[in-house]
Amino acid sequence: MSKEWPIAEVVSTEMEARMIEGFLESRGVECQIESLRFHQEPVNLGRLSEVRVRVRTEDLERARALLEELRRSPPMLEEGAEGGDGK
Repeated sequence: MSKEWPIAEVVSTEMEARMIEGFLESRGVECQIESLRFHQEPVNLGRLSEVRVRVRTEDLERARALLEELRRSPPMLEEGAEGGDGK
Protein backbone atom coordinates (compact mmCIF):
# COMPACT_ATOMS: atom_id res chain seq x y z
CA MET A 1 0.00 0.00 0.00
CA SER A 2 1.33 3.39 -0.86
CA LYS A 3 1.25 6.46 1.33
CA GLU A 4 -1.50 7.76 -0.94
CA TRP A 5 -3.92 5.42 0.86
CA PRO A 6 -3.55 6.07 4.63
CA ILE A 7 -5.51 4.10 7.20
CA ALA A 8 -8.86 5.63 8.11
CA GLU A 9 -10.02 2.84 10.43
CA VAL A 10 -8.78 -0.47 11.85
CA VAL A 11 -11.35 -3.15 12.70
CA SER A 12 -11.19 -6.82 13.64
CA THR A 13 -13.37 -8.43 10.96
CA GLU A 14 -13.58 -8.24 7.21
CA MET A 15 -17.37 -7.96 7.46
CA GLU A 16 -17.09 -4.81 9.58
CA ALA A 17 -14.54 -3.40 7.12
CA ARG A 18 -16.93 -4.06 4.21
CA MET A 19 -19.75 -2.29 6.04
CA ILE A 20 -17.51 0.73 6.63
CA GLU A 21 -16.41 0.60 3.01
CA GLY A 22 -20.05 0.66 1.86
CA PHE A 23 -20.87 3.52 4.21
CA LEU A 24 -17.94 5.65 3.06
CA GLU A 25 -18.34 4.85 -0.62
CA SER A 26 -22.04 5.78 -0.44
CA ARG A 27 -20.79 9.22 0.60
CA GLY A 28 -18.27 9.49 -2.22
CA VAL A 29 -15.14 8.31 -0.37
CA GLU A 30 -13.27 5.60 -2.28
CA CYS A 31 -11.84 2.83 -0.06
CA GLN A 32 -9.47 -0.10 -0.12
CA ILE A 33 -9.55 -2.97 2.35
CA GLU A 34 -6.28 -4.46 3.61
CA SER A 35 -6.73 -7.61 5.65
CA LEU A 36 -3.90 -8.86 7.84
CA ARG A 37 -6.09 -11.64 9.23
CA PHE A 38 -4.34 -14.95 9.57
CA HIS A 39 -7.05 -17.44 8.62
CA GLN A 40 -5.13 -20.62 9.43
CA GLU A 41 -5.66 -20.29 13.18
CA PRO A 42 -9.00 -19.94 15.00
CA VAL A 43 -7.61 -17.29 17.35
CA ASN A 44 -6.64 -13.66 16.93
CA LEU A 45 -2.90 -13.14 16.80
CA GLY A 46 -2.39 -9.48 17.68
CA ARG A 47 -1.77 -7.39 14.59
CA LEU A 48 -2.42 -10.45 12.42
CA SER A 49 -6.10 -9.91 13.20
CA GLU A 50 -6.29 -6.34 11.86
CA VAL A 51 -8.41 -5.34 8.91
CA ARG A 52 -7.60 -1.86 7.68
CA VAL A 53 -9.86 0.49 5.78
CA ARG A 54 -7.75 2.82 3.66
CA VAL A 55 -8.81 5.96 1.81
CA ARG A 56 -7.05 8.43 -0.44
CA THR A 57 -4.92 10.99 1.41
CA GLU A 58 -7.17 13.83 0.29
CA ASP A 59 -10.24 12.01 1.73
CA LEU A 60 -8.73 10.99 5.08
CA GLU A 61 -10.04 13.87 7.18
CA ARG A 62 -13.53 13.62 5.67
CA ALA A 63 -13.62 9.83 6.12
CA ARG A 64 -12.65 10.08 9.78
CA ALA A 65 -15.27 12.80 10.35
CA LEU A 66 -17.95 10.65 8.70
CA LEU A 67 -16.98 7.64 10.83
CA GLU A 68 -17.05 9.74 14.00
CA GLU A 69 -20.49 11.05 13.04
CA LEU A 70 -21.62 7.46 12.48
CA ARG A 71 -20.38 6.42 15.94
CA ARG A 72 -22.29 9.26 17.60
CA SER A 73 -25.58 8.62 15.77
CA PRO A 74 -28.22 6.56 17.56
CA PRO A 75 -28.70 3.01 16.27
CA MET A 76 -31.47 2.60 13.74
CA LEU A 77 -34.48 0.56 14.79
CA GLU A 78 -35.69 -2.25 12.58
CA GLU A 79 -38.97 -1.60 10.83
CA GLY A 80 -41.82 -2.56 13.11
CA ALA A 81 -39.74 -2.35 16.28
CA GLU A 82 -41.01 -0.33 19.20
CA GLY A 83 -39.85 3.28 19.39
CA GLY A 84 -38.24 4.85 22.43
CA ASP A 85 -41.64 5.95 23.76
CA GLY A 86 -42.93 2.37 24.08
CA LYS A 87 -45.53 2.68 21.29
